Amino acid sequence: MQVFKNIKIGVFISLVNILIQGVSVLVQNLIARNLGAVDFGYFGVLQTDYTVFCAIADFGMATLILAYFGKRATEGRLFTSVLQMRLAMTAITAAAMVIFAFTVRRDHPAFAGELVLALGLLFQHAFFDWYFICGNFWKKLLISKVLHTISYTTIMGITLYVFRVDSIPAIALAMVAAALPAFGFGVRQAFTAKVLRIGNHTLKFFKLMLKSASPYALASVASFAYLPVGLYTVAHYAPDSFLASYNFAHKLIILASGLMVHFISSSLITLHQTDSHKLSIRDQAIFTLFIVAVSSPFWLFPEWALRIIFFAAPWTDNLLNASSYCLRILSASLILQAMRMGMISTMLKEKRTWLYGSFISICGVANIAACIYAAHALNDASIPLFTLSGDLLLTLVLAVYFLKNRRFSL
Repeated sequence: MQVFKNIKIGVFISLVNILIQGVSVLVQNLIARNLGAVDFGYFGVLQTDYTVFCAIADFGMATLILAYFGKRATEGRLFTSVLQMRLAMTAITAAAMVIFAFTVRRDHPAFAGELVLALGLLFQHAFFDWYFICGNFWKKLLISKVLHTISYTTIMGITLYVFRVDSIPAIALAMVAAALPAFGFGVRQAFTAKVLRIGNHTLKFFKLMLKSASPYALASVASFAYLPVGLYTVAHYAPDSFLASYNFAHKLIILASGLMVHFISSSLITLHQTDSHKLSIRDQAIFTLFIVAVSSPFWLFPEWALRIIFFAAPWTDNLLNASSYCLRILSASLILQAMRMGMISTMLKEKRTWLYGSFISICGVANIAACIYAAHALNDASIPLFTLSGDLLLTLVLAVYFLKNRRFSL
């Protein structure tokens, strides 16, 4: 069955990334211990900002390359043009993040960290992941992740455990330094002198790619109108104590959501190997049940999940209770994501990108409105619940679209 192939490929890519994600969890524990709960909440806002700018730098290119080119993107002139495009977009976005820091975060506790991570955009450890995945270079992808795991563990361990650094910008700088070895490995594998040659062909390719990637970029950036908006709403309207609680639950769900993206990639890979124009309800149900089972500790035993994952966090009864409440609610997002995974990958395969981008943007705007309404008209505790409104609406919209066009099969 296709669903089991999707799960198999998705689990492999996820396991490769769990190498660094597992270490990242340990590092987050040390950061939480060194900074304290409130400053760790500010650090969570900084990391979310960085993730947003990473998405802008990508501009939907990773999805576009996978959907349109596949293995061809790793060969010849096409590869050179793609790499040039990604390098140019990253440099422009880094400059934009610096401007954002000076205009929006000027008086924020994470201001200096914003400037440091703007530099980090240029040396992302995952910058060449698209090359390894498109070319099916699974061993090189594994080597890259292992290398980053080792460097990240060493540098962050010395910074946080040995020297007990408790400054947001210093921790951000250590993160940038930890990414350099894996970035260097990618450069050795995928970088050639041809990348420096920019001519008319290159500029025409840039124009074509920007036009083609616009719907992917729209969908990618609009996705931050979902879970991250909850964190931004809490950071802006709620007390620092609730931001501290919400941040722990948010980080756990974002970690799991990041792994979910790999299943969309695996679904795209298998969809390209079949001519089916129908979406199997049985496959969707099996995958959703798989995610329900995997994520069940988050909503059945949130206190245990938080204490185990964030074992070094400075927990208090109030902090743990509030964070558990947020985690139990936000975990429903993973189930909603699982329900629409097949619908999203099908639309991407069929290049219905503008329609998909429109769906996710409209529902994202609705989600922002719902979160602001909750913050103004209700209370802080209602924000996590209203953060799910966009997820729920998008799932319903996609389901209605596929039902109306009779795209489901048993």
